[in-house]
Amino acid sequence: MDIDRFKQLVGRLETESAAAPGAYRAKVAGLTLLGFGILALLLGAVGFGLLAVVGVAVWLAFSGGAALLLLLKFGKVLVLLAIPLWFLAKSAVQALFIRLPAPQGREVGRDEAPALFEALDRLRAQMKGPRFHHVLIVDGVNAAVVQRPAFGLVGWPRNHLLLGLPLLEALPPAEALAVVAHEYGHLAGSHGHFSAFIYRLRHTWGTVQDHTDHIRGWLGRLVAPLVGWYAPYFNAYTFVLARADEYQADAASAELVGAANAAHALKRVNLVGPQHERFMQQAIARVTHDAAPPADLMQRWAAHAGVAPPPDEAQRWLAEALDREGHYTDSHPTLRARLSALAPSGEALQDAPPQLQGESAAVAWLGPRVDLLRAELQAQWAAQVAQPWAEQHADARRRRLRLDELRGLASRDTDQQVELLKLGLALEPELDQRAALAAFNAEHADHALGLYLEGSTRLDHGDREGLALLERAMQLDPEATKPACERAHRYLVDQHDTAAAEACADRWRARNELEAQRAQQLQNATGKDVLAPPALDAAAVATLKAQVAKAKLKHVAELHLARRVIPADPGVVQHLLAVRLTWVGRRYGQQQAVVDRLLALDLPTPVMVVALDGALEPLRATLRALPSTRLV
Repeated sequence: MDIDRFKQLVGRLETESAAAPGAYRAKVAGLTLLGFGILALLLGAVGFGLLAVVGVAVWLAFSGGAALLLLLKFGKVLVLLAIPLWFLAKSAVQALFIRLPAPQGREVGRDEAPALFEALDRLRAQMKGPRFHHVLIVDGVNAAVVQRPAFGLVGWPRNHLLLGLPLLEALPPAEALAVVAHEYGHLAGSHGHFSAFIYRLRHTWGTVQDHTDHIRGWLGRLVAPLVGWYAPYFNAYTFVLARADEYQADAASAELVGAANAAHALKRVNLVGPQHERFMQQAIARVTHDAAPPADLMQRWAAHAGVAPPPDEAQRWLAEALDREGHYTDSHPTLRARLSALAPSGEALQDAPPQLQGESAAVAWLGPRVDLLRAELQAQWAAQVAQPWAEQHADARRRRLRLDELRGLASRDTDQQVELLKLGLALEPELDQRAALAAFNAEHADHALGLYLEGSTRLDHGDREGLALLERAMQLDPEATKPACERAHRYLVDQHDTAAAEACADRWRARNELEAQRAQQLQNATGKDVLAPPALDAAAVATLKAQVAKAKLKHVAELHLARRVIPADPGVVQHLLAVRLTWVGRRYGQQQAVVDRLLALDLPTPVMVVALDGALEPLRATLRALPSTRLV
């Protein structure tokens, strides 16, 4: 199901749900039963087929006489029928009972974090939900509750609470509890047991679809389309219910900690995300200077997380988050809608949450154990990034030596000047390179890359004139369209210029479609290709002929060089080297051997080498009609 159909279906269901919520829920229940019916039908049909095959074999075996001879004669056919039916039954059972992967993280127990478990006990008592079987501390700005049934769609569930330590460092305990309460509300049935069951089933069907997508052969062609048809429809039909459930989970969170704390938690999470992302970018940027990753990253974030971002940045991040839509299958409403539903009094939606006072949730909940957990997550992160960090540092060192070498030259050609500018931008981002870039472009007015670099740098400094430079770069070099549109789009989104940003996105999509078509056409020659004389000078053609003669190819009757006209982008030059073998060569299948020999030659230009037979034989007449294409 494509995006447009999904959105249209969801829009219609939202209208139906508002007009007749009971009828809508009945449809969801019916669709849920249909899903189990699909699996039951698949298992039943396969089971019946297996029983029928075995039954026929047993009947023939015990009938004696002619029937026994018939079994011996057609036994192989029965086996060939039984084997695929058995594998189909096995795959259907696997789809029904596939186990979800266990969440990964550092598990903590009640003895390690008594304050945390006391808070969870109060949460469970008030919301009257199931207990947490595992509490995991993870490295991420997130919190989640994951339910893992013992046998896929069915079985006794094990509830996992995942708490991101970087997030806990930035939240007060009441707001952290609001975040956990929202996630827990889905399991506790704060929006009803039926909705809680559907919430879990949505995730399970996604896993089932992922599993069946990896089944290969005719079995996959039979099973995957059925599940692939059902799972998106189930997702769409339950989307409206899932979105309503998000509001109910927020309401349950507000009932536990108060509407103000619930609203502040929603806002702060949307501020901590970009704040942590910038912190990590700044830490990773040190790879150009430091030979090893920082040894105190988690401790530094703990100190940094309690400091509110500058007011202008906080307002900008919050404004971006208020109306940001997630993926089209994400049932979470916008932040503005969720805050409006909570309706905390005395505070505007765009007001940033108050400064963090007192202990963070990490310190309050984990107590003395927090330092050990920081150290453990620090060690895991350092181990994961050690190798790529070392490789990037070595590469940066080589580039810095090259930068010093270029700066030491008495004079530089155009390519060296561009290389110097690019290395300066990459290795010394703290320096303002606008003057150097402007000077280069004043001297080289039609250098597309120089214009792109200056345009991007000006946008980095909030200078809108960079848009005109990017436009000029795209006019000079259409290949710059996608990166230039991406950079312009980021700037326009930051400036809240929605119309201009969407125009950039449309232009990017159009160019992306052209490049995709061009790539497909460049890779696949057909008998209907339009051909033209080669776009090579006489010296290059002479070199090519000399290489072919030196190769002493056997069984070659004709060899042509021509230019393929690429419909998606006629300006692209691709040469075709088309070989026609003698009857003997074709009779003994020498086409691929000759093509491989031609590809191994040191040719003066890249070419596509093809044999003029089969689907490409119609090109032979076209090539013979073109002047100056025949090499042999």
